Amino acid sequence: MDIVLDKDGDLYISQDGDISLEDPVSQKIMIRLRWLEGEWRWDKDEGLPYMDSLLVKDPDTDYFESVVREKIFEVDEVVEVREVSVTFDRRTRQASIWFVAVTDLEVIRKEAELRCLTME
Repeated sequence: MDIVLDKDGDLYISQDGDISLEDPVSQKIMIRLRWLEGEWRWDKDEGLPYMDSLLVKDPDTDYFESVVREKIFEVDEVVEVREVSVTFDRRTRQASIWFVAVTDLEVIRKEAELRCLTME
């Protein structure tokens, strides 16, 4: 079970001030896609290599898409990753990841916008 997060990854609190618990696969995937490599103190290898592979002068988006595909497939409930597409805005150095993942119960079509990732 997880605490429900809103579309920006913040804790979702209802109008009544309550939090909710759910087990949504899409939320598990979105958390993995927003995790920067080296960010988690207990496992520096966890996360995606945004700074080294995507937010660089000439990113290899094909390689990054393959890394994203692997990261999505690490979620236990995911049985297939049908589609992954990464767009990258060179001017703002911001990325968007579109994916289609399949579980035994549902097909998840989502986009993860990474607005906060900029290089100085």
